[in-house]
Amino acid sequence: MRMQRRAMGTLMLLAALMLVAGMAIGLGSRGASAQNDDADAPHPAHVHTGACPTPGDVVFPLSDVSEAGSMDGTPMAGSWVGSEDAIAVESSVTTIQSSLQDLVSSPHAIVVHESAEKIQNYISCGDIGGMLMGSDLAIGLGALNDSEESGVAWLHDNGDGTTEVAIFLTYTETEGDTGDMDMGTPEATTGDATSASAAAVEIKNFAFNAATITVPVGTTVTWTNDDSTAHTVSQVGGGFESGKLDPGKTFSYTFDTAGSYDYFCQFHPNMKGTVVVQ
Repeated sequence: MRMQRRAMGTLMLLAALMLVAGMAIGLGSRGASAQNDDADAPHPAHVHTGACPTPGDVVFPLSDVSEAGSMDGTPMAGSWVGSEDAIAVESSVTTIQSSLQDLVSSPHAIVVHESAEKIQNYISCGDIGGMLMGSDLAIGLGALNDSEESGVAWLHDNGDGTTEVAIFLTYTETEGDTGDMDMGTPEATTGDATSASAAAVEIKNFAFNAATITVPVGTTVTWTNDDSTAHTVSQVGGGFESGKLDPGKTFSYTFDTAGSYDYFCQFHPNMKGTVVVQ
């Protein structure tokens, strides 16, 4: 009961924060939320090391963020009431095994993913930091990858080595600039293979360059890691897999069948690329 009362108090405070944010950015209604293809799908969430928009490893899993809400992995019982035009809010509450002080002592970020099936797609991210209010810290969550999903997270230090993390997201429909965070990845560009048998992709600045290439059937594509950290070249849904590519290492794969092959970096899922084989 104590945990439930504290969680409910946290949710009420977050609701007030979201109201203030909504006055500034203009929030979509429940009807507008339906325009997001994955609006009804639960969004996995985690605490990562590092910072947005390219956080590092997962250190603490969080409850899925959804319109129904969940607490420590258990869906909250509830049903939609009142106006159908009310602003829909996706939420979750999780208690993690870390003090708030430990979380802010080194870079950490909260990341929300599109869905379990599209775990490589980040839709919202926020660095853990800001003005500490006693045992509480509020942070903003910015939209990523044109998701238009943004909101706030509230972190409460329970005083026993654990922290309660509450997340509130809303789908925002804005005119003109959406205010999405810059992912640091250039827009996908299309390049032809250098020959009928070989093509090269450079991995640098947390991006595949070019992000999209078009090659003939039978071409061998070679990826070279010219970045300062390790990456992978991993086909979406399974297929070709480089494993860990340390700086300076290469990976090659021969495409013998026409089609479109999407891939990403398992360490940095926002890094994406496509090989179109004709």
